[in-house]
Amino acid sequence: MPDFDYKAIGDDGKIIEDVIEASHVGAVADKIDQLGYIPLYIKEHKSNGIKFFNQKPKVKHDEIILFTNQLVTLMKAGVPFLTSLEALTDQASSETMKEVIRDLYVSVESGKSFSDALAEHSDVFPGLYVSSVRAGEISGQMDDVLDRMTSVLEHEKETREKISSAMRYPIIVVIALAIAFVIIIVMVVPNFAAMFKQFGAQLPLPTRMLIMISNIFKHYWYAIIILAGGSFVSFTKWKNSEPGRRKWDEWKLNLPLVGDLMMKNAMSRFAKMFETLNRSGLPILKTLDIVSDTVGNVFLGEVIKQVSTGVESGEGITRPLKRTKLFPPMVVRMIAIGEQSGSLDEMLNKISEHYDMEVDYSIKKLTSMIEPILTIGIGIFLAIIALAIFLPMWDIMGLIK
Repeated sequence: MPDFDYKAIGDDGKIIEDVIEASHVGAVADKIDQLGYIPLYIKEHKSNGIKFFNQKPKVKHDEIILFTNQLVTLMKAGVPFLTSLEALTDQASSETMKEVIRDLYVSVESGKSFSDALAEHSDVFPGLYVSSVRAGEISGQMDDVLDRMTSVLEHEKETREKISSAMRYPIIVVIALAIAFVIIIVMVVPNFAAMFKQFGAQLPLPTRMLIMISNIFKHYWYAIIILAGGSFVSFTKWKNSEPGRRKWDEWKLNLPLVGDLMMKNAMSRFAKMFETLNRSGLPILKTLDIVSDTVGNVFLGEVIKQVSTGVESGEGITRPLKRTKLFPPMVVRMIAIGEQSGSLDEMLNKISEHYDMEVDYSIKKLTSMIEPILTIGIGIFLAIIALAIFLPMWDIMGLIK
């Protein structure tokens, strides 16, 4: 069982700090209550060791949406906040989410704000979520903020599912082709190569290349596995580094076919998050800072930080946006209109709706383009394999005649 650090007020009014072993946060709170203490702080003790097994499952996106939706419903019904959290603990669909809500309950009960309690679970609730709740606490519009956050989370889920659905078919086809190619190289080509060798016929270039690849797979398969594994590990390490992640995210926006889709999705996400935080009453600089960290693209996030620097120096939003030359002219114009007319939130909402439609159209267009491209690719693959195998067979038949 994990260890939990806790801080509580003892019978004599002194602060007590200790560690308790328990299965979850709720059990720790029960033990502290049995001791007669008043809990102030409970947090799972983090060890310095690296865990490879028995890691706690992550909270799913659907669970966060359900939790937020149910919390809004209970708050609008007039149920006290702590009572709402207690009720949601029993309704959570997974043990991990139950532990998170129990931890939130204990933190709020000990006097922390809900946003501070959420911030302790940054692996579950993104910065956009925490900052929106904090703004809702300040403005007294918590239920409205959480209601808008539900819409944002549901929109992100729908968009992610649409993109995943569009990419699922080509990924399956490419994997199937790769498996078929390996089977042909390892099992089929060696038998034909032995037969061609017996006849001593002059083999065409496609056949010689196929036999060469087959020999490499046959004699150096371990080197191929090591090279592939090393390349994957090196690429992953590079991609997770700060310069690598930035370059990778910049490269994704310039990819053929899917780059335009990713840019439109990023613009929709930017506008929706900007609008959500701006409506919550956060200062513009804080809003841009949060959006830059949660937009989902490191390269675009750095560009937004440049915009924030321009706003801080008194330039407004429009000029720094235009200077980046990354944001589409339509986005810049609509934000300029909103900034001048005082209707920035409405303009951001229209931008988001426009790019939502553009994303849907791009996904359909991408799906319709992928099928013929894959068909042509499969045809070329089969043609190369067929030529490599059947060309020498025709030569052999000519020699026999």
